[in-house]
Amino acid sequence: MMTDDPIGTRGEGAFPVDQPMQALEKDHEFVKQLFDRYCNTQDRKVKQEAGRRILELLEMHTALEEAAFYPAVSQANTALVEQCKNEHEQADQLIQQLKGMDDSDPQCDRIFQQLRDEVLQHVQVEEQQLFPAIRQANLDLQAIGLQMQAFESNMVASRASESAQRGTSRPGA
Repeated sequence: MMTDDPIGTRGEGAFPVDQPMQALEKDHEFVKQLFDRYCNTQDRKVKQEAGRRILELLEMHTALEEAAFYPAVSQANTALVEQCKNEHEQADQLIQQLKGMDDSDPQCDRIFQQLRDEVLQHVQVEEQQLFPAIRQANLDLQAIGLQMQAFESNMVASRASESAQRGTSRPGA
């Protein structure tokens, strides 16, 4: 059973500001579920929808981590934060490649599998190494959570506005 889209459903006040890693862990779990849905079906429509949501969630999650989370926690373990940023760059190359492909391209499945493998490795590094280092560093997690909440709220609002503008700019709309 799929959980709800964590970024799309974290409304005002729903972001766990005192436990910011919990929000990231929910994102991780949701993207794992989307990858499972993508990888365990032959239905093109299911793959198309899951694939679109995977790419969108990864882009938003990466933006949140790179703009708000990593800068705030880098003092806990600079080397791990740099490793995570490098992993984001590798994943982003695959995301951009997938965004430029037609869904019917036979290479899509192979590249999605490669992206899945890289994301799962990244999640493991964050959850098993980086997050424990952050917890031990006695950082002000609430301040970090508030920064992340503000960034995420602005990002979601901006995407909603862009989506609405695209919706009204279609011919005949």
